[in-house]
Amino acid sequence: MSLQPGDQFPENVVFSYIPWVEESADIKSCGIPINYNASKEWADKKVVVFALPGAFTPVCSAAHVPGYIENLPALRAKGVDVVAVLAYNDAYVMSAWGKANGVTGDDILFLSDPEAKFSKSI
Repeated sequence: MSLQPGDQFPENVVFSYIPWVEESADIKSCGIPINYNASKEWADKKVVVFALPGAFTPVCSAAHVPGYIENLPALRAKGVDVVAVLAYNDAYVMSAWGKANGVTGDDILFLSDPEAKFSKSI
């Protein structure tokens, strides 16, 4: 399977995710992982999704994620509803990575793709 701009997102794609809440904004605190059904959440939305080899890796942390953060206003201006980063790390690590990058709320979703199953499929 390959996804191209404008393609419908596949069915039954579920990631693990810890929603950002102000009470657990500190990087040392953690929330509770939930299932994030991307197939349902992203239906009829314009989504930018990018997959990276791993959280806190040098190039991903220094270039990839900051580039999306920096360009978030431009993406929103183009009508993008959701920006999401995937990595094989568990939801706790992905949540901490978002916090370490200063991402709050649902500006960019840091989603866990266990064993990179979805990432490998596209």
